Amino acid sequence: MKLGRTGTKVSNLCLGTDNYGNQWGCDEPTAHSILGIALDGGINFVDTSESYNEGRSESMIGNYLAESGRRDQVVLATKYRSRVGLGINDLGASRYHIVRAVEQSLRRLRTDRIDLLYCHAWDEETPVEETLRAVDDLIHQGKVVYAGASNFPTWVLAKGLWTSDVRNLFRFEAIQSVFNILQPGLGREMIPFAASHEVAVVPYSPLASGMLTGKQGRSGSALPGTKFDMRDDSKGGGLKSRYFNDPMFEAVEKFTAVAAKSGQPAIRLALQWVSEFLGVTAPIFGSRTVEQVQGVLEAWSESAPDEVMAEVREIAAAFESRAPMTYPPLSGQAFGTMPLSKAAR
Repeated sequence: MKLGRTGTKVSNLCLGTDNYGNQWGCDEPTAHSILGIALDGGINFVDTSESYNEGRSESMIGNYLAESGRRDQVVLATKYRSRVGLGINDLGASRYHIVRAVEQSLRRLRTDRIDLLYCHAWDEETPVEETLRAVDDLIHQGKVVYAGASNFPTWVLAKGLWTSDVRNLFRFEAIQSVFNILQPGLGREMIPFAASHEVAVVPYSPLASGMLTGKQGRSGSALPGTKFDMRDDSKGGGLKSRYFNDPMFEAVEKFTAVAAKSGQPAIRLALQWVSEFLGVTAPIFGSRTVEQVQGVLEAWSESAPDEVMAEVREIAAAFESRAPMTYPPLSGQAFGTMPLSKAAR
């Protein structure tokens, strides 16, 4: 697959690594095994972030690529913008933060370039032109190859593309946001817009953080050791607040019933539904174990028949009518807020 309008080719799946080095994820030897299996299986697109587990994800990836000599086999994506420290400038999409973030990411990744650098979320406090000019400079310096955006509303991506056009700056070549059968909001506005402007769509959470496997059940208690268990918080946030409700449980039951009846892996059906949308380049999948990455590669090796996908589309249609144009996570909720009050600023 081409990465949007660029000439760079990426696999039609992207390996996500937000679970490298955390309590619900995997240790470094396991991460290295997963990376090796993924690359051997034809995956050449790897996604991480400066904020994933205090930089441990980047470090694990960097160590593997340096020690294996496989750096040039990978289109390597990382992100800036999320909170990475207690300082007032330890987050955001300002030139100040971006320059420091890239230098630190390059060190952890043990590389001389970042192939795709995403802004992890829209920074309402920083003009988009400042963000784009900073990344444009880094591209001219050879430290970054392409710019991308993540979790942007469509109108902000449109403003960014317009700014790049009129200011002659390198533009956002990819958009990354949540997209799955239970959260299809991206398909209402962003995906058609991105397709018309040849911006690559790289959706994350195509399995709805594992919900679409049917393993969570209806008990209201998250399966121990999963993201739903580890990432939920006492204030009603976390993944449970996004997915644990009756309509979604009912949809999951219907979806897994289709998978069981047809003999098709649920992973295949979920990934295939996402990939059917025009402009979708490479859904991101994560793996905590060697068995999980092997299962994804095996499921993705074949396609489900159209009559089965028609049933899947019917289940998804129930959510499409109520899908919001703006999709979670919102930047203020998930990516940190400025530590000072307005008065102190």
